[in-house]
Amino acid sequence: MYAFTKLFTALSLLAAVNAFPAADIWGVQRRASTNLTGGSICPTGGFDIMGELPANINDNGGEPLPMPNTSAPVYTTLSVGVQNYTCGDNSQWNAQGGLTYLFDMSCLPQMHHKPFTSFIAAIWDSAPPTVTNQDFEALVEKVNPGVALGLHYWITNPVNASAGINAVWDFSKAERFQNDTNKANAFLVAAETGNVPDPTNPSVNSPWLYEPILYVDGKADGQLATQVYRFNSNGGAAPNTSCTPGAPTLQVKSTLNFWLYGGAWENTIQN
Repeated sequence: MYAFTKLFTALSLLAAVNAFPAADIWGVQRRASTNLTGGSICPTGGFDIMGELPANINDNGGEPLPMPNTSAPVYTTLSVGVQNYTCGDNSQWNAQGGLTYLFDMSCLPQMHHKPFTSFIAAIWDSAPPTVTNQDFEALVEKVNPGVALGLHYWITNPVNASAGINAVWDFSKAERFQNDTNKANAFLVAAETGNVPDPTNPSVNSPWLYEPILYVDGKADGQLATQVYRFNSNGGAAPNTSCTPGAPTLQVKSTLNFWLYGGAWENTIQN
């Protein structure tokens, strides 16, 4: 339980930074928004994804990651949870979605995003198996709810059920949206068109992704964002071992960052 307590303390620290961003905790003062109609807690106009992606990120195989259509993200998030894998008939582990919790990182200067994510990953990874997703959900309720943005999970492809699963980001129940008349649309279902190996340790860390919004019958499936980038992966990759078909679903801990661009709340971006 010690590791779980440390995780709670670390996320409480993030909550404190968000609650009191004018305090010079991280060496840079940030200005918080108390608006409860969507958007990030602190300004994101100065964040630049080029500071997160290595110059050679598209040189090591996979499908390249394009640049975003807009210069600044609407949301910069910390994702903590698990990736699910099932054993296929070929005795290889196959990705089957997962469940992660998303936290607002906008009040942390960009230079601290990657090390803070790795710090949280080390704590989450050291938590014993008895610490479950249900425990983590309870933790979310204890941490300043303004920091908790929502959930990341997967659903059956809404266009073609035989085509597998698609990722969802859902902020509709976040405190940030409690007074927003459009909160029911604070989600998106995405496709996946960019997928490159993690540049540090691809055998352990999940790939970095570009995920544009999915269109169903010509209409965007959700309004939360139009483009999502996944990077700074810590864990989450399938084991590089064979498995026995029919084996229980394997859950692999994952901690990483998502940046979300565009969408109905793009006009909330501040510099």
